[in-house]
Amino acid sequence: MPLPDRRSYGTIARQVKVMSRVRFLRLEWTLSFALIAVGLAWATLRGLPLASLCRPTARAIGSGATFGALLWLVMPVLFWAPGMRHVRDTVLVPFSRSLRTRDIVVIALLSGGSEEFFFRGVLMPEIGLGASSVLFGLLHAVNWVYVAWAALIGAGLGLLATHGGSLVAPAVAHATFNLGALLVLRGRQPPHDTTS
Repeated sequence: MPLPDRRSYGTIARQVKVMSRVRFLRLEWTLSFALIAVGLAWATLRGLPLASLCRPTARAIGSGATFGALLWLVMPVLFWAPGMRHVRDTVLVPFSRSLRTRDIVVIALLSGGSEEFFFRGVLMPEIGLGASSVLFGLLHAVNWVYVAWAALIGAGLGLLATHGGSLVAPAVAHATFNLGALLVLRGRQPPHDTTS
């Protein structure tokens, strides 16, 4: 079967089934609890000092919020790739528009906390910054551009954890970025279909 050309993206967009709000929230809660449960079990078996890395300080919260907000400024670069513009317009924007503000806050907090706990708190000390960042990117496999983007962001979050000596800064950064990104996507106007 041949790949569609750019002109048929509008037709494909109408056929894309966006996951329902309730289904996604259930998936987010399930994945977050699974990451925390696996992380706790792994940390216990391996003697990783996670509790000492989870103490919030004003510096960790401030640096995390600043890093997350700075990521908002580079988010437009992600959409330079035609494949990502397509994903944004056909999946991310319609999905984000289905979310309530409290849904966005819950998603940001759950994903920021659980993913940083697992990837930076458990995997990074065990397999290193590079491998844990690649696995983090693969968790976000919307397409290969987004996998690379998430892996790069994961490396930045890993460096934030390493240099800050805490999981609080990367968790706050991750949650701040997700919160802002979902709010921006929700407010974006759907593209006009030029194929009909």
